[in-house]
Amino acid sequence: MELTNTQDESLWMEGLDIVRKLEASGHRAYLVGGCVRDRLLGRALHDIDIATSATPDEVIALYARTLPTGLKHGTVTVMEGGRSYEVTTFRQEFGFTDSRRPDQVAFVQDVREDLARRDFTFNAMAFGSAGEIVDPFGGQDALRAGVVDCVGEASERFGEDALRMLRAIRFASELDFMILPEVWQGIIEHRPKLSLVAMERVSAEWDKMIAGSGPEQACHYLFKSGLLVHVKDTLPETFRQAAERYRFNGMPAEWDKWGMDFTDDGSMGNLMQLPSISDPDLRWAALLSGMGVNEEDSSDLCRALRFSARRVARISGLVGMNEQLKLNEEDELWESWVLTVLARGRSLAEDWLAMSEALETEFWTEAKQWLEEMPVVAISDLKVRGNELSAYLGKAPGPWITEVLKDLLEWVAFGEVPNEKQALLKAAENACDEAGGTDE
Repeated sequence: MELTNTQDESLWMEGLDIVRKLEASGHRAYLVGGCVRDRLLGRALHDIDIATSATPDEVIALYARTLPTGLKHGTVTVMEGGRSYEVTTFRQEFGFTDSRRPDQVAFVQDVREDLARRDFTFNAMAFGSAGEIVDPFGGQDALRAGVVDCVGEASERFGEDALRMLRAIRFASELDFMILPEVWQGIIEHRPKLSLVAMERVSAEWDKMIAGSGPEQACHYLFKSGLLVHVKDTLPETFRQAAERYRFNGMPAEWDKWGMDFTDDGSMGNLMQLPSISDPDLRWAALLSGMGVNEEDSSDLCRALRFSARRVARISGLVGMNEQLKLNEEDELWESWVLTVLARGRSLAEDWLAMSEALETEFWTEAKQWLEEMPVVAISDLKVRGNELSAYLGKAPGPWITEVLKDLLEWVAFGEVPNEKQALLKAAENACDEAGGTDE
């Protein structure tokens, strides 16, 4: 959740209070990293990180409430004013044999040495208590130019930590920045190393991109870079093929119809429309549907990304719902819509409508009205229960009850039988008589 301007200012000033307390005890300290970047850009602050010459033991001794969250790497979480602040000792890092984490760290006394280990120039700035900005690598220049630039050699930075390649794309898409050619070349050079990064880490970055302010730009960079071919877990073939087609040929023609044009092929795919959807899960569903990824493969992709079971079902369900609907001609849409809603449920139907409305499709207005007019959507909406059917028909309870209730649900949904108990019981009796009885 983004902070208000008042909350931003309070968070910033409390961070500076921690800096001043460290300085009063004879240590050097600065606000560092993302908070400095976002402050200069006028963006909302999400957290405050502090770098200091004080050792973890000295930080712990100075504050009443602390958590030893990363002592090995010099990090202590300080609890002040009901908020948490990560305070980390100035350090250098050595050896990245797993292309993810340093094998060794060494505490240092100069903030510039600490900034030199960071990924991008706009993340390698420090802000002091007197208002001075320590910016040895041109982070402010990068912000003014709107570019993603690495501290030192991009190849070296990505070789140290392969996750930084995804972070470069996330920052570029979120800030609407350009990735410098040498940074892009570093990504291309080191992309095979992404296989060394845990899928949970990949998922977190990718999910932030889809949820962020520039999902279409993020997808463009992801597909064009070929990074996704190299993730640790193999992604579904239909997704890989679609991403590779984009990589080599640009936007496929069939992706240029977000409107779910059911009179044609019903495809969705113009990446430029993604920001119009506010819900990240709906963005995922729209993207996958537009790429031609089916329901089963969408489910497999979401599971590979370690999404929760609820998110997997929601995203893949929306893809499947779109598949069901686009197979029908326009004059069959009402019937198809009703059957799809009965099969998928009201919640997913409402999600589909929200996605369709954001994409400004024609069909969503009719579908919304049809949903409002449906007398029933689920078996629980029927004015009869299974035990009442069993008693009325003189049949022992069994699987037949579920089948009869499904039939009743469909008849009521299409207006063939009113949703009244006696009418439903009579309809069930007639159906059983026509079928020659109901198997128990």
